[in-house]
Amino acid sequence: MDTAYNAPQIRVYFEVKGRVAIIDRNKRHKASCSPMDEAEARRFRILSTVERSNGHLKDFLLPSKLTVRGYKKVNFLLLNGVAVLASMKILQYFILPVLENAG
Repeated sequence: MDTAYNAPQIRVYFEVKGRVAIIDRNKRHKASCSPMDEAEARRFRILSTVERSNGHLKDFLLPSKLTVRGYKKVNFLLLNGVAVLASMKILQYFILPVLENAG
């Protein structure tokens, strides 16, 4: 979650529900926030990656309005977006660094 959710009321709500809130600590309130433990930090990194991927998929690779009928067509559009995103990340992290180092 975003640092805007870093409020004591939200933390208490999650604790009452028996959940662990993975909320980024607001750096402006150093006295009120404790540092994340290692497991919580690892989960936060994974969540941040997933949120960035979903945002990129929604903002750049999928149409703003779906004008097709049927779940098969929607599924096709969604999976094409996921395939394009995966290929972009493979290109970005595996192929381009090798080409940049070679030349």
